[in-house]
Order: sequence, then structure tokens, then C-alpha cells
Amino acid sequence: MRHDAPPRGPHWPDDRFPAAYPQEAPYGAEPPPAEAAPYGRASGAWEYAGEGVDLQDEPWPAAPAGDTAYGPEPHQGGTSDEDGYPWQEKKPKRKKRRRVLLAVFFVLILLVSGATFQIVRPLPDPALRLTTASAHTFPGAPPRLPWPAQGQAAVDVEGLGTMGAFGPTTPTPTASVAKVMTAYVFLSDHPLRSGEEGPTFTISPQEAARLPMRISRGESLVEVTAGQKFSQREALEALMIVSANNIAHELARWDSGNLTAFVAKMNATARELGMDSTTYTDPSGYDSRTVSTAADQVKLLRAAMRVPAFAEIVAKQTYVPRNGDTARPGGNILLGRNGFVGGKTGYTDLAGGNYVFAARRRVGGVDALIVGAVLDQPTGNGAMPAMTAAHQLVLAAGGAMTSASLAASGARVGMVDDGLGGGSPLVAATPVTVVGWPGLTVRISAEGIPPRSAAAGHKVGTLIVGATRTDLRLQHRFQPPDVLHRIIRRDPPTR
Repeated sequence: MRHDAPPRGPHWPDDRFPAAYPQEAPYGAEPPPAEAAPYGRASGAWEYAGEGVDLQDEPWPAAPAGDTAYGPEPHQGGTSDEDGYPWQEKKPKRKKRRRVLLAVFFVLILLVSGATFQIVRPLPDPALRLTTASAHTFPGAPPRLPWPAQGQAAVDVEGLGTMGAFGPTTPTPTASVAKVMTAYVFLSDHPLRSGEEGPTFTISPQEAARLPMRISRGESLVEVTAGQKFSQREALEALMIVSANNIAHELARWDSGNLTAFVAKMNATARELGMDSTTYTDPSGYDSRTVSTAADQVKLLRAAMRVPAFAEIVAKQTYVPRNGDTARPGGNILLGRNGFVGGKTGYTDLAGGNYVFAARRRVGGVDALIVGAVLDQPTGNGAMPAMTAAHQLVLAAGGAMTSASLAASGARVGMVDDGLGGGSPLVAATPVTVVGWPGLTVRISAEGIPPRSAAAGHKVGTLIVGATRTDLRLQHRFQPPDVLHRIIRRDPPTR
């Protein structure tokens, strides 16, 4: 083969140009004349002899269709290598299909994993949601109550708030009104069931020996002897109905062992109730250093009236000793009149006339509890001036109260929200009525811990409208979210 022939390769087969590549002559034969060769070479480029045409500028003959002897088809419109030889881009079809399948597989894995994660995630706790307004405002100007000419007073309605207050907020001696805290602390430590007499306590020789001293000072008391037995209820009735100072001190001893420890409990309870302007120094209130305000005493009586045994005792007009002694009327002469259901009087020359009271008023079919206090009234007539002022306040407060209907029995007022966009409606078990007075805004709320599943009619919470409470019941069956809702759920935005 001639050494000056172009290189052979897959794209340039030498048999395409038979005249350009003459075979070597047999040994001993004369080579053909130089002019017989139509091609020459100049500086590494093939040219037509004598014409100077670069073969690189000449198109190559096309290979016959299907002829693989000439190698693969040159790349059309592509690039070439550094020697000028075109090359062909190969499309790996199998690899492309494999990549598509892998991508689909991974997407399916992600979808299945995401769905599984959503399904096994803990469900949010169901919650109560109101579909009614969250508040109701009574139109008009607030009522003007007939306040006493001196001292201080406050009137509150249970569940609604303060209707008004009068006078300074300087702490003033409480006198026997302090016994409300004594009874409240003792009942907190020794709960007493409705109608139950409770355990029996014994009068100490020391307290029996103080009886002459207490009589000489003009204290309110019951006559006792050493070793005398008192049931818990009898002792509390003597304390609250006839205001027995000696029984107040015995209750303190029975509860805490000594006076100092019990008084510490009284002051700790006052702090718990938010009575920041109150200080107790004794369980009876005879000590003038036991001081408070009308607003603080309203807080205390409101809490005490929630204790059934306390409410039963202060509602009694007469104290009946269990040993057969003569019954004694109590000092709260307003009981049973114009809705008065409880209270405690108090008087000393330093304290003046004091009275805390509770009265019920029925408004729009709803029982409203009015709680108030009148302190530091004129001396000379015991607690009567304070009770007179309280009577006028209760009449005016009850007359100012009004009502409005919010929903009928069975009306939809809320729903149980499952946290994923579903739920079940809630209906009021009884008519919903709001009670208040002109200018008052009453908040409406719901409380309760609904179950994850319950039948229609099941009670799941309470609708609270000021002083009223209404059961909330399911209108339809409530059940956990299905699988689809678990998968497509979206977490609520973080606030």
C-alpha cells in the first residue's frame, strides 16, 4: 500500500476512490507514469492534480443505503472532531427509558410515604367552636344606684361583674363580717355535705373560762361549758346566725391548733381570692385591726356562696342549739324579703355598721345572684343603717336588670371541630337567655372537652352566657375523620 495515501478509517474507505489509490505494481514491473495518478499531495492536503482543489472542500460520495461497509452515517449538522471527522450523537433509548421508570418509581415512593405519614400522624384534639356572636351588649346608659351617704359599698352580680361601687377604697374595720372568712376557711378544710351535721368538737376549758370576760366586754356569744359538744354544723350556725365570738375562736383551735396558725390561713385565702386590701388579725373581727374593703368582701362572699353548706347555714333565720336550749333569732332581719338569701352583719363602735349580703332575682326566667357589701355606716344603731342601705341597693339593682333571648331550644349555636375541616353541629338543650343591665356587655363562650366520637344528642360541653349555663348537645353523630381527610389535611398556620 502506498505510504502517501490518505489514512483509512470508518469514514474514508479507500475503495471509494479506486483511481486515487492505485495498487503497487508487481515486483519487477515498471511503475505507471506519474501523470497517470490524478491526485497529488501538497502540504498534507489532497488535491486534484494540477487544479489545486482541496479535497476537504469537496463533498464525499454517499454510501449506499444499508451499506455498513462504509461505517455509520456521518452526523448531519453536528460537530466534528479535531481532525475534521464528523461524528454521530448516539441516543441511548434504553437508558432514557430506565431513567423515566426510576423517576416514576421515586415519585410513587414519595406519594406513598407522604400518605402513610399523614395517616399515622396523631389527630388534632376536637374543639368547641361557637357559631353565635361572642358577646351581647345591652343598649342604654348604666343604672344609677342609690348609694349610702357615707362609708363604702359595692354591688356585683354573679357571672356578670360589678354593677357599681361607691366611696373610698381605704381598708376599714370589718367587725363580725370577718366571720365569713372564718367559716369559709373551716369549710375548705372540713367539707360538709348538705344536711349533714358533721363531726363533733368539744369546748376547751380555756374557752369556757373566758366566758365572763366576753360577757363583760359586750361580745356576741353563746354560753358554753368545758367539755360541751358541738357538731360542725351547729358550731357554724352559732358563728354565722348569732355571731358567737367564742365559737369563732374554738373553730380556729379545732382547725389549726392555735389562733396564730388559723389567722395565717385566713390571710393566705384572702390573697388567693384577690383580696389585696384585706388583713385579718383574729377569727371573730372583734379586733379593729382586722380590716377590709367593700369590694374585697364582695369577692369573699361570692366565693362562699358557691359552697352549698355555707349557703344553707346563712339562709337560716334562727339558731337552734342541739342541747335543747332556747332557740335564738339571727341578726340578719332581711332574710326572706325581696330575695335576700344570705349575709352577715357586723358592728363595733370603731367599725360602725357593716353588712354583706346575697339576694336572688329572677330575670327572664334566669336566677341572678346579687352580691354586695356596705361598710362603715353611722354608729349608734348597730348594723341597721348598713342593712337599710343594702335593701335599697338590691331593689334598684334588681329593677335595672333585663334579659334578651339569644337562641331557642334545639337551635344551632356551635360545632365540634375535628381540626381537619370537618365536624358536627351543636344545639342548645334549653333556651339561651342573657341577663344584664343597660350598658353591659356580656361575653358568650363555650367550655368542655368533646370526645373523638359520640352519638347524636350526646352532651359535649356547656354554653356560658354570663350567669347562665346551657348544655351543648350533638345534632348529628360525630366521628373521627376518614382516611381521605387525613391524607389531604393541611396544618393550620402558626400564630
